[in-house]
Amino acid sequence: MSVNSDFLARAEKVFVGGVNSPVRSFRRVEGKPLIIKRAQGAFIEDVEGKKYLDLVMSYGPHLFGHHYDPILKTLAKTLEEGLCYGMTSEREIQWGEKMLSFLPPRWKVRALSSGTEACMTAIRLARGYTGRDVIVKCSGHYHGHVDSLLFDAGSGLATLSEESVPDSAGVPQSLGKLLKIIPFNDVSALEKVFNEFGEQIAAFIFEPIMGNMGVVLPEENFLKKARELTQKHKALLILDEVMTGFRVAKNSAWGRFDLQPDLVTFGKIVGGGSALSALAGDAKILDSLAPLGKVYQAGTLSGNPIGVSAGLAMLEEIDRCDPYPSLEKLGEKLEKTLQNVALKKGIQLSVVRCASMLSTHFRQEKPRNAVETRDIDYELYKKFFWSAVKHGVMLPPSPFEAYFLATAHCQHEDQLLSSFEKILSDI
Repeated sequence: MSVNSDFLARAEKVFVGGVNSPVRSFRRVEGKPLIIKRAQGAFIEDVEGKKYLDLVMSYGPHLFGHHYDPILKTLAKTLEEGLCYGMTSEREIQWGEKMLSFLPPRWKVRALSSGTEACMTAIRLARGYTGRDVIVKCSGHYHGHVDSLLFDAGSGLATLSEESVPDSAGVPQSLGKLLKIIPFNDVSALEKVFNEFGEQIAAFIFEPIMGNMGVVLPEENFLKKARELTQKHKALLILDEVMTGFRVAKNSAWGRFDLQPDLVTFGKIVGGGSALSALAGDAKILDSLAPLGKVYQAGTLSGNPIGVSAGLAMLEEIDRCDPYPSLEKLGEKLEKTLQNVALKKGIQLSVVRCASMLSTHFRQEKPRNAVETRDIDYELYKKFFWSAVKHGVMLPPSPFEAYFLATAHCQHEDQLLSSFEKILSDI
């Protein structure tokens, strides 16, 4: 038995399926997961000592790469002062102030612990603020494992619906009556649902860049119509930027696309790789949360010193370094390399990218929605994935996840681009 297999056997005895999150199981690529020992910069290393150029980047948090020194130094100092106080800390306030420096005027922020919790709080707040119950979402958009949103919810599970079907056992069918699901980028479906249920709709929540069924870009008319209809019907517009927040631009996707939401959920980058998320929005809406308002949310570890210290260090580095131009250039080069090699080899491949996040869709045309992301050559992605492993590159073990670039990859540009030429040539 190999070292990796030995660890995996141990993991399977203590964890369900040997993992603590289904996406790590490698079932989409029909293989056994690797067990990781350490990570540094652009690389991740398994327990057998094999290194991989990592494009998973923990699904997005590491904008500068693994084990980033400024974040580690901040955490070391925080550890000397205590792990959790159960009270507000100075760094917590500093993190909040820094967050708001990137956001519109007259906004506030609430620190939470996970993307799921941020989205759950956002929809509860929307319902409490508007006094309405119905939520509109897009097919294939994943907003965490919240019961009332776990319907047609993206990669881990993988039409305007009157009777939405839950994606998980244990989710009551009755919750589907409070949910309306439309295809992403479908303006006519969006208009129909608001025309029919507008007075009942508390909020429309969606990913501004679809990422949990692979990267799919928004169409400008869809974004404009989303803002127009929510304002017209006095519903809230919630952007789920758990993945895209501070990833696609300094002012996130809402700023990149010049879209003014009412609420935004953040995760991943705002915690610098730690367990921290956030809900931000107009102060008059956020003030409906307890202790000022009647919408309840609480958490022992909300705004914990470790999370806010790592997050503050990350946000300060974004301000100091401005990583986005270099990431944009590298992303463009990788996109062109993939497209050119695929064309040369006669492989049907569309690459969809926004800044430093991208996806490979093994189909002829770029997808516009979740239905089209499912219309791919699954077998080809499996071959692509295992070819990448062979050539020392770690990709998401699913065709429905985004790749993430970090500034650490810029130092290994030649290796990155040449590796993908070999990977595609071998499938």
